[in-house]
Amino acid sequence: MMREVISLLRHHSVKVGLCQGQANDPNLMAADLAVAVGGDGTMLAAARVLAPFSIPLLGINSGHLGFLTGTDLAGFRRHWRDILCGRFLIEERWMISVDVARGKRRVFGPNLALNDCVIRCGEQARAILLKARSGARFVADYFGDGLIVSTPTGSTAYALAASGPIVDPALDVLLVAPICPHTLTQRPLIVSAGSPFVVQLSSRHPGEAPQVLVSLDGQVGCALRIGDEVRVRRYDKPFRLVLDPGHSYFEVLRRKLRWGQT
Repeated sequence: MMREVISLLRHHSVKVGLCQGQANDPNLMAADLAVAVGGDGTMLAAARVLAPFSIPLLGINSGHLGFLTGTDLAGFRRHWRDILCGRFLIEERWMISVDVARGKRRVFGPNLALNDCVIRCGEQARAILLKARSGARFVADYFGDGLIVSTPTGSTAYALAASGPIVDPALDVLLVAPICPHTLTQRPLIVSAGSPFVVQLSSRHPGEAPQVLVSLDGQVGCALRIGDEVRVRRYDKPFRLVLDPGHSYFEVLRRKLRWGQT
C-alpha cells in the first residue's frame, strides 16, 4: 500500500521522502505534509514525532478501526488532488506531555502522548495506591489496578474500556478513569486541562515495593518506584490531523463503534 501511495505522488511530481521516525530526520524537517499508512498505533507514534514541528498528518487506514486516519487507499486515489491543494480539513488535537520525578530528579520524559498516560500494576497483579491532585488541589486516593489520564482524543481508547465517557475532542479537559478500583464509589472524572495533573505512587505498608508501570499511548514508558510522581501537562503545540472535509466526529462514532444503533 505504501508503495502505491509513493508511486502516485511521484508520478504527479510530488517530492517524497521516507522518514524513519527520528526527530532530526532531514526529510521531516523539509516536509509540508506527512502521510502515514497503517492503523491508530501508527498514527499515535507519528503524532509524537510530528507535533513539535506542526507538520499535518494524513493517515491512510490499513488497520481495523482507524479512528485517527483521514481516509483509506480508495479515498486517497480519489482525493489526492484535494489533499495536496489544501482542500482537506486540518483539525487540531491537543496532546499531553508526561514526565516522572523521583525526588528532585526527573527520571523519565518529558514525552508526548496523543491518547493517554496509563499507570498500572505490573505482572504481580497487585492493587496499588495512587494519590492524585489537579494543580495544588488534592483529588483522591485511588486504590486498585491503576489509573488512566486521557485526552479527549483518547477517550475512545483504553479509558472507554474502563467505563469512561466519550469526550468531544474540541474540549479542553482531561479524563481520569480508575482501572478496577477497590472502592466502587470511585468513577471516571473530568478535570480541566489547564492545571497539571500529578499522580504519586504511594505505599500502604512499610517496605512495600509493588511492580508499577507508566505507559504513554501503550508505546513508551518506564517502571515506577514508591514516591515517584507522574506529571501530566497539556502540550503547548497541537497535533495537526488531516481529515476529509465531510468529517464528523459523531459520524465516526456511529460508523466505527456502531454508536446509537439498536
